[in-house]
Amino acid sequence: MKLSKFNVFLYDYNIIFNTLTGYAIKVSDDEMSKLSKGEIPEDLKDIIEEGFSDQEFEPEKMIFEKEYLEPTLLLTYDCNFDCVYCFQKNFRKKGGVLDSVVRGFINYIRKNAEGKKVRVTYFGGEPLLEMKRIEEISKELSKELDYSFSVVTNGSLLTPSVLDRLNSLGLSHVQITLDGPREVHDKRRYFVGGKGSFDIILNNLVYAQDHTKVVLRINVDYRNVEEIKSLLLTLKEKGITKVRIDPHLVHENVFRNEYWDNLFSRDEEGEVLTKIWEFAKEEGFEIPQEVFRLGICAAHVDKDIVVDPYGYIYPCWAFTGNPLYIKGRLKEDGSVEYNGKFTSKTAREVWKGKCDNCPYLPMCMGGCRFFSVLENKGFDGIDCRKKNYEEIVKLIRYFI
Repeated sequence: MKLSKFNVFLYDYNIIFNTLTGYAIKVSDDEMSKLSKGEIPEDLKDIIEEGFSDQEFEPEKMIFEKEYLEPTLLLTYDCNFDCVYCFQKNFRKKGGVLDSVVRGFINYIRKNAEGKKVRVTYFGGEPLLEMKRIEEISKELSKELDYSFSVVTNGSLLTPSVLDRLNSLGLSHVQITLDGPREVHDKRRYFVGGKGSFDIILNNLVYAQDHTKVVLRINVDYRNVEEIKSLLLTLKEKGITKVRIDPHLVHENVFRNEYWDNLFSRDEEGEVLTKIWEFAKEEGFEIPQEVFRLGICAAHVDKDIVVDPYGYIYPCWAFTGNPLYIKGRLKEDGSVEYNGKFTSKTAREVWKGKCDNCPYLPMCMGGCRFFSVLENKGFDGIDCRKKNYEEIVKLIRYFI
């Protein structure tokens, strides 16, 4: 039996973690020593064979065997917020998704579900400005399909009555953002016109956490990183403890540059995020197993289209609104006209011949296509995240 090249040996904790299978095991000093040399102790042969032995990394097979069809629809580029780091400021537009795009989106899903469960993401701008569209699409798709949806929202419009309405339509979960305690958040995420949003979101969260799954995103940079613990304490004081914490570094984009001096470098990502998750663990919030997920995203999956209000299709959420990265157009009959650029196949294969023997390949897959573009490496460049994953996988000790 040969050990997998995707085994990561965490010697400080006597833990072995396989980034492909997701298996982790804690062993003795002697077992760790033998396994690190490729020797397999007799009493560990069964578990090693199942989760830590040599296996091929086959992303195409994983994608073809996906249980869900997971398309995304941007319902509008409009927003009731004016966040300081918003990557959509330069193309914010009034109005919502076109009627023809709604019909095309519904027809696309009907044509491509092929017996799979359908899990739609509604994105924006602020998607809850287009609540009627969510209702229209959901009523159509739920007639004949195993349909559910999630909403990426700033949380200001997610009142109890709106959430109840969403639940009746098939809501699975929401993503809401808080960037710190009131005095920090309100300087970063405020309504158009300047009014703070913290108290409104917090009050909506009190109800939301008991009536749906909530992913609480925290956008992190130098200006708020020291205040994250204060935010978590505030949440506890309000009894908001059922949410899943999801910190992300604020990153550059191709449209704006006035805020970027406040950002951590991407080489610091693993260390910064690991500290935040450890803060969260200390305060009683769970570290999500999703931090160890496989690196497959919408950019890798042909059928998980990301469509904007005008029917343009992009590789992933981060490229939306940038006409340079349109990969196709959704037609009203549900068919798609592709232009041959920024293909899922290209995204899936950037690592081949370059990262084949990296133990973090299943988590990284050559890195983020958007970050590769930002670093002037092109859509098919390598965005190596090894240094960050070396920090993040240490969190596996909390699951053993």
